[in-house]
Formats: sequence, structure tokens, C-alpha cells
Amino acid sequence: MKTRHILILLMLLPIFTNAQFSSAQRQMQSSNAMFAQQNRLFMQQQQQQRDMNRMSHNVVTTESKLAKEERRQKKLEEKSTEKEADLKTKQEQLATLENNASNSNNQKEIEKAKKQVAKSETKLNKTKTDIESSSKKIGALKKDIESAKLKKEELAQKQEEEKRIQEQEKAEKAEKKRLEKEAKN
Repeated sequence: MKTRHILILLMLLPIFTNAQFSSAQRQMQSSNAMFAQQNRLFMQQQQQQRDMNRMSHNVVTTESKLAKEERRQKKLEEKSTEKEADLKTKQEQLATLENNASNSNNQKEIEKAKKQVAKSETKLNKTKTDIESSSKKIGALKKDIESAKLKKEELAQKQEEEKRIQEQEKAEKAEKKRLEKEAKN
């Protein structure tokens, strides 16, 4: 009888050891899965942080471009004002020459003055075109800044929501563990 008990015990020994190892393996797998999930969450948080930093940098860069373009536009407007005054002066000189047209030398001066007026008009038109393109660029930069700020805000809200969800999950896990301990006791 004693030998039978020993034989049965020896036969059941591998089953008991397997049960212990499979339980340990399940615990190991669950801890690995939990670690992997925590790692993914950490990586996701880092990516969001990088995105936030990139958005902040984009906003700052675009704002500096906007300021530069506004300064450029202001200079162009000053140039335009100067060129308009110059054009008026040349037109007045031309009108004076045309009113005093008496000899052939005067005719040459009139032609020269007409060319100068035409040249001044061309420069003024080019400056006005530059001001117009600068205004369009300023508008585009302002839109870019607004969209970047909105994206940054959305990212911040998303990040806050994910933090809140993580904290809620942690609280639920802690509560579950607490309840399990109470149930064991």
C-alpha cells in the first residue's frame, strides 16, 4: 500500500509542478503585458509632448515671420508715399515745361521729363504690387498662426483627457486590488 502511495505521488508530481509553472507563466505574461502597456502609454505621452513643443515652436516661428513681414510692408508703404510725392513733383515739372514750350531744346526736356514720369509711375506700380503681395502674405501667416494655435489647443485637450483616463484607470486598478485583498481576508 505504501508503494502504491509513493507511485501515485510520483505520477502526480509532474502535474503539480506543471500547474505551478503555468501559474507563474500566467503571472509573468500578465506582468509583461502590463509593462508593455505602460511603455506604450509612456511613448505616447512623449510623442504628444514632442508634438506640443513642435506646435509651440511653429507658432513662435510664424509670429516672427509675421512681424518681419509687417515691418517690410511698413517700409514699402513709406517708399510708396515717397514715390507718389516724387511722381507728383515730376508731373508738375512736366506740366510747367509743356506750358513754357517755345523752342526745340525745351521739346527735348519735355520728352526727358515724360520718360521720368513714366519711370516713376512704373516704380510706384511695382511698389504697390509688392505691398499687395505683402498684405496677402501677412493674411496667410495670421491664418497659419490661428490654425497652429487651434491644433496646439486640441493636443493639450487630448493630452489632458488621456491623463484623466489614465488616472481613472489607476484608481480603478487600485480599488480592484483593495477589494481583492479584502475578499481574501
